[in-house]
Amino acid sequence: MTLLELHQVSKEVGQRMLLSSIDFTLSKGEIVAITGQNGAGKTTLLHVMAGLSKPSSGQLKIPGGDPSSPSRRHIGVMLEASMLYGDLTVAENLRYYAKLYGIKDSHAVIETWLMRVSLTLEADQLVKTLSKGMRQRVAIVRAMLHAPKILLLDEPFDGLDRQHSEKLVQWLIDAKQAGCGIVLISHDERIVSALASRQCHLQEGFLLEKGVAMP
Repeated sequence: MTLLELHQVSKEVGQRMLLSSIDFTLSKGEIVAITGQNGAGKTTLLHVMAGLSKPSSGQLKIPGGDPSSPSRRHIGVMLEASMLYGDLTVAENLRYYAKLYGIKDSHAVIETWLMRVSLTLEADQLVKTLSKGMRQRVAIVRAMLHAPKILLLDEPFDGLDRQHSEKLVQWLIDAKQAGCGIVLISHDERIVSALASRQCHLQEGFLLEKGVAMP
């Protein structure tokens, strides 16, 4: 079952074509790793998939969903910019997103996730006072809080210690087994090899399946 599809998507930024005629499908229960050099356009591609950036040409299709919907309740997104509010506490951030996602009994869901990421004691701290690793854990919770059908993750392991990296690996495996489709950007080849159902490489604007020659 296809969860997300790009058809001939191109994206021009300034005078540079970052994405060129990209065709891509994400299916239920798979993890697709996107690799590429810094500046290749991986984050731009994720923005397009999330409906946060409109392509210059081509189409984003999400069967059964509206990619332009402000809430995008069936999508979980984690970008390099954490999408958290620094002047709100950890709990306030998560309550805000829980309401946006329409989560019932959000208090229990938030408490459970804070225990999972070892942040129960930091629930009332302002996000801007947290360490990078702690903010990363809050951003992971924000993306996964509503058990989305699609997860779009940009370097989610960056800043995590070994314990929480291993936990995240297991959570992504669990999400995949539950039918979630996941797009993962990571520079960690070990993690990519362990998790990815398939790999695509972004080079000179083209998205290439691993082992397929560049056009």
